[in-house]
Amino acid sequence: MKSVLFIIFTCFFLVLYSCSDSTDSGNNAILKIRSEMIKGTVSIAELLNKDITILKSEVDSLRINRIRILLSEIKFHSESESNDSSDKFFKAGPFLFVGDSTGTYFELTSGQIPAGLYEKIKFEIHRFSTGELAQYQNDASFGDFATADRYSVIIEGISYKNGNANSFTYNGTPTANLSLKFEPSINLQANTTSNIYLQVNPVDLIKSGNSVLDPEDSTNENDIDNLIKSAIKAIKR
Repeated sequence: MKSVLFIIFTCFFLVLYSCSDSTDSGNNAILKIRSEMIKGTVSIAELLNKDITILKSEVDSLRINRIRILLSEIKFHSESESNDSSDKFFKAGPFLFVGDSTGTYFELTSGQIPAGLYEKIKFEIHRFSTGELAQYQNDASFGDFATADRYSVIIEGISYKNGNANSFTYNGTPTANLSLKFEPSINLQANTTSNIYLQVNPVDLIKSGNSVLDPEDSTNENDIDNLIKSAIKAIKR
């Protein structure tokens, strides 16, 4: 008799949990996060034509063919919450931000999050720990980041100086916890798919103050690493 009652109560709670879980998922918004690079070429002449002050330029123009940034720990901050501990966790990762000169967007990750009004997206520019290298070193997407140097950013392109074209690969190691504010806040509605785009503009990667930096010059590494931290923007489309 006791075993029969146990089975009945077990089935009851399983049904109750299933209904509760179904109700919760019904209140979730569906979210796709994509990455893209806006325009691939930075021309100093074009910047000057836009009345952007350039006092020092180490290159005539620069074409970024592809940029990859290793990311992790995506969270969203609700407009109604003042405490960061209430951030809604989205995905742990790792994820790879990819942008190229074609302007094509790349699917970064997707999932569900409680519906609501959100004012910020948060994530980390990430370096693999030494303990993670073996796990990712043969991975097609993450292998270039799972080396002894543990890069977090890889930029490939061509710089043009005095009519000469020079191919370059910039390998950076910046890390940062980023908090990007939506302007205005975004309304993620239940059972509705929304697209969030993380964008990089090549100008933001090499323009420091009134100077345009040459990514091939190793003395610029610290400046470019710092620019990368502020180069990513987030919008909803």
